[in-house]
Amino acid sequence: MACSSPWEEMEENYFICPICLDNLKDPKLLPCLHRYCRPCLAPIVGRHHGEFDCPVCKTACIIPGNGVDGFKTDFHVQNMLEFIALQKSVKSEESQTCKGCKKKGTVIAYCFKCKGFLCDQWYQLFHLDNGIFQDHKDHVLLLADIIDKRLSLQKLASPKIAPRCHVHTEKPAEVCCETCSNLPICMVCSNHGKHKGHQISDVKETAMKERAKIREVVGRVDQYQANVYNLPRQLGEARERLGRSLSEEKDKLQSQYQEKLEQIKKMLKETDDLLAESKAKIEKKEIEELTELHKERSLELGAAAKKINEKFDELENEVKRRCKSYREEQEQIFGGKIANLEDKLVLLDQAATVYSELIDTQGERAAKKLADASSESEVRIRRFDNFTSTVSSILAAEDDWTASQCLPDVGSASGPLEEEVKKELMERVVILAIDTPELPPIVDDVTIAWTPESVVEIDQIKHKDGFVMTAAADSRGVIVITGEASSTHAYVTAVDANGKLLWQKSFESTDRTIFHPGCYSAILSEQLLANVCNFNNVSILHFHDGSVASTFDVQDEATHSPNRTDITNDWKNTKYMTCLTGDPANKDVYIGSYDRRHRISKEMLVLNDELKYRHTIVLPDDIRWARDITFHRGHLLICDAEGKAGYIISIDKMNTEIVHRFTKPTLWGVHRFTKPTLGDDNWCPIRVCTDSKEFIYILWEAENTSRRKCVVTQYSPDSHRLQMTKPVDDGTIALTTTFINGKEKLLVTTAKTRKMYIYDLVTG
Repeated sequence: MACSSPWEEMEENYFICPICLDNLKDPKLLPCLHRYCRPCLAPIVGRHHGEFDCPVCKTACIIPGNGVDGFKTDFHVQNMLEFIALQKSVKSEESQTCKGCKKKGTVIAYCFKCKGFLCDQWYQLFHLDNGIFQDHKDHVLLLADIIDKRLSLQKLASPKIAPRCHVHTEKPAEVCCETCSNLPICMVCSNHGKHKGHQISDVKETAMKERAKIREVVGRVDQYQANVYNLPRQLGEARERLGRSLSEEKDKLQSQYQEKLEQIKKMLKETDDLLAESKAKIEKKEIEELTELHKERSLELGAAAKKINEKFDELENEVKRRCKSYREEQEQIFGGKIANLEDKLVLLDQAATVYSELIDTQGERAAKKLADASSESEVRIRRFDNFTSTVSSILAAEDDWTASQCLPDVGSASGPLEEEVKKELMERVVILAIDTPELPPIVDDVTIAWTPESVVEIDQIKHKDGFVMTAAADSRGVIVITGEASSTHAYVTAVDANGKLLWQKSFESTDRTIFHPGCYSAILSEQLLANVCNFNNVSILHFHDGSVASTFDVQDEATHSPNRTDITNDWKNTKYMTCLTGDPANKDVYIGSYDRRHRISKEMLVLNDELKYRHTIVLPDDIRWARDITFHRGHLLICDAEGKAGYIISIDKMNTEIVHRFTKPTLWGVHRFTKPTLGDDNWCPIRVCTDSKEFIYILWEAENTSRRKCVVTQYSPDSHRLQMTKPVDDGTIALTTTFINGKEKLLVTTAKTRKMYIYDLVTG
């Protein structure tokens, strides 16, 4: 920092009050080194109690006990302001009155002790040669120097008179009281006044100490000068990066949108073409079969023409009915795909809009951070400039009183400034890269193949007289079949995709009131399988061999925990377990029940993965009996066989609420599941499962007096659309999904014949 630079090279705003934007008047110095006119600062101080923020840098300033007058007057700046006023009056070239002879005319000097201009005669005869004014000599400044633009701060400070003693204001200060922050005092105060006994020092000695301290501070602060002054450039570069990032993200989003839009359009065209091709094949087949029938009719016509005509009319009608049914089936399948693709177009537009808004929001946030950083940068630069200008001007003046009085305040302000300039401002500006996720992928549809890939007869089940109840499978193709073995036993059997027996386990019923003891299983992990018998026994089995890992028995729980009324009142005699599933999020096991007496049950047990009882939840009023359950996207899917409806419920701790519901047959249900459209109000859901792409599969049954029909319906992952309805073997009792040779399959198992139909799940 320069020590002899011209004072006019100092920034003009150094002498400007930030409030009134005029030259400072009676400048008051805040702890942060910013100065304000006393009249401007007084109202601000008066509105606050205890402390207030500096209007320029927002530094908290404690208000002295006597208010604005408690802040130091910056007499260093005040001296320079006095000189500015003097210089303006000289430059105006107006005639001035000599302080000595009182005549108005040409003046050549100014005496700071006389506080007036001097003509040539009075300056030469009295201030240079007359001993009476000998002490004025060092306080006279020639007007030629005042006008000179190369006037140094040192030369400006030299004619100024020493400050007055703060007690005896008629006396010049002679020493400094270091105990009282270098307060200027006279010798009387030092030896006899209230400063007696304080640390007193000569002003030159004090000034030397203060200059040494401040030069050490300046050396530390100057290390960060480049950081401070580089901030505007860095912020400018950051703005450019932000602009580029925003533009790139917008371009990327538009590119993704166009790519996916073309993909959906292509899929729509392909689906339309496939539907048209399918209809054409059906029509061709219909024409071929009718033509063949017409040929046969012609050959057989004769005496029995009427009967033959009736026969072939019936055959033709059967062909037409069959082709019509096949056309409707194809229209349903492809119509579902087309509707799904159209939905994807809507979702794509919505996602593109959301992501575009996300980019804008991120851009606005980044721009705000940049603006905040820019404002902070400006404040930091102003503080740094103010500090360096203040230190430079004080050191350049080489005035002991100025150094001893002003440098301690500068030193106090340097601490917070040093901490501030050390901070890396740019690290706090998280910018600068706008990061928008990819548009969601277009999920392919999954279609159940119309004919099974294979049919496996599970002859390896030892209990030939029993029947299947449920099926579950893991991702490796290990299939677990459960059911009734006899009137006293239930079984669990593990087979592979070819029906080969892996292991088998049986459970004896201790409840002779249950005429059809059975088991239900659910996959918990690659290692563990949960199994529940309807005679109220729950076990965790090891998947590889069926060995028992842990058990839970309602009867034992009731015996050993008689105070647990939520599971002891009815479970002993009237309720039995009918289904279970694992909650993958919380690693809990949910078990459904059925009340034989009331033909209804709303209670569901919740156990942890070690089969320790957690709590009981109560299903919503509309649900009568959970025949089968599974988790899907954090919600519970329920097949209510007694109420002949299916539900999706949300579970919040022990509170349950219906989210969606199966209703009477409707082909294109919106915002709810729909029953299969086969014209029979007796359809009820009995099994539910999902595949790896989150499509939902429901097994429905309908029974008349002597006939049972079964269909499988497939629903979209969001559960809002019925994708297809597929007739299956009328004896079907269970369904699940698994992977065989890397491809996902739907397994449909019959109850009595124990056949396992394996359907390919076609993606596309």
